[in-house]
Amino acid sequence: MFIDVRDGASYRQGHIPGAKHIGDHNIADFVERSDKSEPVVVYCFHGNSSLGGAAHLLSQGFEEVYSMSGGFSAWGSGPVESEPEPERPQAAAPPSPRSAPAPQPDVQRDAQPDAKPSRRRRLLSHIRSLLPR
Repeated sequence: MFIDVRDGASYRQGHIPGAKHIGDHNIADFVERSDKSEPVVVYCFHGNSSLGGAAHLLSQGFEEVYSMSGGFSAWGSGPVESEPEPERPQAAAPPSPRSAPAPQPDVQRDAQPDAKPSRRRRLLSHIRSLLPR
């Protein structure tokens, strides 16, 4: 049994035929349901991460576990399977626009009586002067 411990996108792009993709998301289930007497070959990209994966499986009671030297990159021209990208859920429709309350003058910044009015306050005053009374 081949176990691929690479990320999901790499697994979907290409993996050893029949290999199972195992990671944090499903390792507990895999350990619980697997025949621990069946030989297991763990591989990653280059053969480094698979060492830890193989050691973990041995510690969980698997009897015959190997880490593939050189990883998937060493598989070379061996047969490869790929899988389509999973469908992503449709993005939710943007919320309908709501009328926002009119901006209020920044009271804290404009509270100083002898300070020069802020640009925002000047614009608001100008807009108010244009409104019919």
